[in-house]
Order: sequence, then C-alpha cells, then structure tokens
Amino acid sequence: MKRADSIVVRLTGMVFILLFLTIAILLILVNNQMDSHFSQYLTNTGQLAGPGMDHPMGMMHGMMHGPAETTYISAVHRSLLWVGLLMIGISVTVSYFIVREIMRPLSSLTEAVQKVRAGKYGQTVPIERYDEVGVLTETFNGMSEELAKNDKMRRRLFANIAHELRTPLAILQGNLEGMIDDVIPTDKKVLLSMEDETLRMGRLIQDLRDLSLAEINELTLHKEPYNINDLLERAVSMLQPLCDEKSLTVRLDLARDLPKVSIDVDRINQVIYNLLNNAIRYIEKGCTITVRTKTIRHDGKAYVQTQIADTGSGIAPEDLEHIFQYFYRSEKSRNRKSGGSGIGLALAQQFIKSHNGKIWAESEVGRGTTFTFILPACST
Repeated sequence: MKRADSIVVRLTGMVFILLFLTIAILLILVNNQMDSHFSQYLTNTGQLAGPGMDHPMGMMHGMMHGPAETTYISAVHRSLLWVGLLMIGISVTVSYFIVREIMRPLSSLTEAVQKVRAGKYGQTVPIERYDEVGVLTETFNGMSEELAKNDKMRRRLFANIAHELRTPLAILQGNLEGMIDDVIPTDKKVLLSMEDETLRMGRLIQDLRDLSLAEINELTLHKEPYNINDLLERAVSMLQPLCDEKSLTVRLDLARDLPKVSIDVDRINQVIYNLLNNAIRYIEKGCTITVRTKTIRHDGKAYVQTQIADTGSGIAPEDLEHIFQYFYRSEKSRNRKSGGSGIGLALAQQFIKSHNGKIWAESEVGRGTTFTFILPACST
C-alpha cells in the first residue's frame, strides 16, 4: 500500500487543511479588527490632543500612522502569523499521533485478515477498547473462530463420510472377491446381504444430498396442510413391536384441538421416526417414552409444538451441544450395534429449519432426554 493511500496520512491531511483554514480566517479577522480599532484609537487620541482642529477622517488616519505605529502594527501581524503557524504545527503533530493510535488496531486486524485469507483460521486480535473499532475487532474474532470451527467440522465430515462409505464397499468387495475365487458360494443369501449393503450406502448418499440441499435452501418440499397428531399416532403404532421387545411404555399426550401445519409429510415423518428410533435404541428396558403436542405462541405467531421425552439415562452435557452435528456420536467406536451413522439428527434439524421451524434437545443425566420441535401453524 502506498503511503499516500494510508488513512493516517489522509486524516492528518484533512485535519491540517481544516486547521489551516480556521486559523487563517481567525488571523485575517484579528488583523482587520486590530487595524480598525488601533486606527480608531489614534483618531480619538488626536482629537483629544487638538479639539479645535478640523481634519477629515482620511487625513487623520494617514497622519496618525507614523513610522512607530506602522512598525508596531507590522510586529503584531508577524507575531500573530508565527503564533498561527505554531498552532498549526502543534495541532497537526498531535493529530497525527492521535490518528495513528486510533488506527493501530486496524493494522493488527489487517494482518489477521491476511492470515485468514491464507487459510490460517482461528486468528484473533486483542480487544483494547470498546468503541467502533473494538466492536469490529470483536466481530472479526467471532468470525475467525467460527471459520476455524467450520473448517474442523468440514474435515471431520469428509473423514466420517469416507468411514461410512468404506464399510459397505469393503463388504461388497470382499464378497465379490470371494465369489470370484469360489471361496464364497454364489447363493441368494449372500446376494441379499450385498443388496442390503448397497441400499444402506444409497440411503447414506441420499441423506447427504438432502442435507446439502437443505443447507442452501434448495431442498424441494411438497407441502400440504396436515394434522401432526396423525403422523405421531401412526409412527408409534408402527414402532410398537420394537417397544415391546424392550418392555418400553409409550404414552401419547396429544392435544385434540391442534391447528394443522403446512409440511412435507415425508420429511417430517422422517424426523419423527428418527427421534422415536433414537429413544427406543438408547434408553434402557422398562423406561417410558412420552409424546406430547400442544399449541404455543412465539414472537406473536402460533406454532405447533411436539415433544418426544424419555426416562432413560440422559445425555452428558459435553455431548448434548454436539448431537446435531454431522456424524457426531457420543460412542466413539462407531459400532453399529450401539447406533446409526450419526447423520439422523443433523438431517432432522435441517428438515425442521426448511419448514421455518426450530428443534432442540434438553437432557439431564440419569433422568432422561426431551427432544422438542416447533412448526408454524396454518393460518385460518
């Protein structure tokens, strides 16, 4: 950057011009006032010295400005000029250092921005004051930390996608190689197993596609007015055999006067099944699952609220804040016997957001977990 383009130089130049004009105008006014009043003083003095004399004002003015008076006036003019120049010099010098001190945090911000541009995310700048520059610094720090977090999540996402796809591909490859080498018999059972792995891989790819589209608001939704109680009752009925296997009790507390919601039935049905499946999978035998609905008002608008609560062991606080992240699982071994791929809750969150709703989780270790989501009610 050229020095002439520096904000410090520009602001200092502006201050210099303003001060120069101000002081120059003041000096001109003072000089004019001094000439006028000094001439008036000399005129009055001459009249007092010779009251009987009758001199025109112009003659009196010229007679009273002798060599001494002219020397005096010139000395005063020079003094005012030097005082003005001194004031301009001091003001510009002080202004330069003040402006440079004000702009110093911006230089630190520029260096940090250049590092972020080079891919070094997470750069922060110390906040030294709380004016507009301080607010800008705080905003930049938050943005930089968020970029670092997103970059870490992106890297983890790619690693997890590779992990999830590698397993079914390895199974398919192993079976195919075994069949080619006549180690594994080519029978219907083996082919069905390979089909299952292919379908699972296809579902994962489809879910990832839906996630990416939902994040950029390009997910196609086929909305229609629907009573969400019907979806909940149907889902509970379909999953009842799984509940019976674990001796789980399912309670329905559904408000019967619910307004309809404008939803894509398939997407919201997927959200409900995901939340119920998670509750059934992770809670202990003999626990209770409660499904509730009611109408609430939020920001002056009507919403239908749905809660799926269980009395299981709960989720640890360090895991609760991450459960909606892609592929996040509190069980780090990623054993499929203990859970799915970890994409279901991320998908549920994006589907709810696509319907202008909101979803969140509350949990207390040893007392259970409650998932809540709200959807805008249809206007009547």
